[in-house]
Amino acid sequence: MRVSSRLRAFTGRPTNELKRFCNPSNTGASNLWCSSPKRLSTVSSNQTGHQGQSTRLKYAILLSTSAATSWFLYARQQGTVYLEGKPPSQEADPKRNPRPNFHLRDDKIDIDKLPKEKAILTTAPDVPPHISRDHPVLLQVDLETTTKLSQLTSTHKYEKWTFNDSSPGPFIRARVGDVIELSLTNRDESGNPHNIDSHGFLGPGGGASITTASEGETKTAHFKVMYPGLFIYHCAAAPVPVHIANGMYGLIYVQPEDDLPPVDREYYVMQSEFYHEPPEKMDNGRMSPEVEFSYPNAQREEPSVVVFNGHEGAVTTDKPLKARLDETVRIFFGNAGPNLTSSFHVIGSNFHRLYRDGDVTSPPGQFVSTTPVPPGGATIADMKMVVPGTYTLVDHAIFRIEKGAIGYLNVSGPERPDFYGSDEPPNPCVGCKLHP
Repeated sequence: MRVSSRLRAFTGRPTNELKRFCNPSNTGASNLWCSSPKRLSTVSSNQTGHQGQSTRLKYAILLSTSAATSWFLYARQQGTVYLEGKPPSQEADPKRNPRPNFHLRDDKIDIDKLPKEKAILTTAPDVPPHISRDHPVLLQVDLETTTKLSQLTSTHKYEKWTFNDSSPGPFIRARVGDVIELSLTNRDESGNPHNIDSHGFLGPGGGASITTASEGETKTAHFKVMYPGLFIYHCAAAPVPVHIANGMYGLIYVQPEDDLPPVDREYYVMQSEFYHEPPEKMDNGRMSPEVEFSYPNAQREEPSVVVFNGHEGAVTTDKPLKARLDETVRIFFGNAGPNLTSSFHVIGSNFHRLYRDGDVTSPPGQFVSTTPVPPGGATIADMKMVVPGTYTLVDHAIFRIEKGAIGYLNVSGPERPDFYGSDEPPNPCVGCKLHP
């Protein structure tokens, strides 16, 4: 192979183009290729003869060696690297992947012959119980869309758009292979249409187009859940961002056939933002206790409120999470957005198992302190509680605690001075939200 051909293969540029590119009159020429006679400017037409060819050959060999070395080091770090993108065998390596590989169950089934089961739906922070059956069912899920004026912060009320009168909506638990029969009834008297887009449903729109219901309508559709994991669902009626921003979202957990290791307690926590206008002045001169949605603030991604489970204080004063010493706690955590990425963290604890992105078939992360969860994403975090006290749930974009993104996990039990202690008594700062 000629040197010019080698350089063309490496750079993607034909030799005559490199000559033009490296012409001294070309002020935009790259320093990497052209600024020094010792670099690849040896491709210049000014370099001729045996010496030029020898120099070009040396650099071609040098670049090839460098690329090969980089590939070798990457392979050493990552394990065996396959040029085709997959190993010759798809068998799981139990040393690298303690959980078995997932195989898609796309076999056809007769829906009419499936046993029927009514789904147990719970509101945050509660989670439905583990599914112990070993066969698929027709799982009936009934949802209603409503509007509800409720407390958003300690000073303001806000009209939320809800599923089953709560924001976030109910937690849905299914088993992989189930067929979900979803019935959506629109009881929103404002006239807005509503629907369901579930990230766990396969098909156009995640179900949105076949579940869209106008005021007073009920739409029923069925969806076979073939992929295990934790998924967001939300309303996707136009304008989609407005429906999400006003509170229409929830979580669905599709339990794998071989479910996660059992824990003592499971909780449902969801982060979201609300965007509202300043309160208006009433006739009596006072400011209204109610605030309304602000489209401009949402477009600018400048939230008025960032909260866990729908409103300020939902996981602190209203329903803090609870556990006992030495118990294991699992948090199903979702981020509805609609705009901000969460940096989910529990102060004073680590996630001894972290199922990133709601992935329950890959090996979990271990001893992770903080994990990013994008809008529309979810994660599952397990913790072992070894010291009693109050643990604080935060988005570690930490100024968001001032907008409401804070929750408590209260752990009861005897002190553990062998793990945590001092000769001095605790003395948290006055008014501290993080260390009450």
